[in-house]
Amino acid sequence: MALLFDADYEYLGTNNLRYEEDESARFLILRDFPLPEGVYVSGGQSRTAVDVLYIIPPNYNTEGGDMMWLYPALSRADGQEIPAANGPGVDSRMHNGVEYLRWSRHWNNRPWKPKQDGIEKIVDRLTWAFAHPTPLER
Repeated sequence: MALLFDADYEYLGTNNLRYEEDESARFLILRDFPLPEGVYVSGGQSRTAVDVLYIIPPNYNTEGGDMMWLYPALSRADGQEIPAANGPGVDSRMHNGVEYLRWSRHWNNRPWKPKQDGIEKIVDRLTWAFAHPTPLER
């Protein structure tokens, strides 16, 4: 059984967002999700994209989730800490031998509208979170 609705898959395709699903774990992995230029590094190298693991709740589309897991691990290029980002082994998720690290975000500024919102809102939330790596702009 698919994790998303037909309109969600159409949105992903129209926006050239590559993805992978693990239906048994309810994982949606957005491959090479774009990052704002110059904000993030991984392993000392600037990053312009990251893989995002997002858990699609069983009651999707009445609830949109509040966390994401990333691979590879990101740091801010300016050296500041990313609040609510966990290191290896702390509530990580494993998929195909890859450890995705948790970054908790709560979407008070982008509330989920039950039975209306879908993958477009999730992509909006992720895009916003990467552009605002501190929780100050909720």
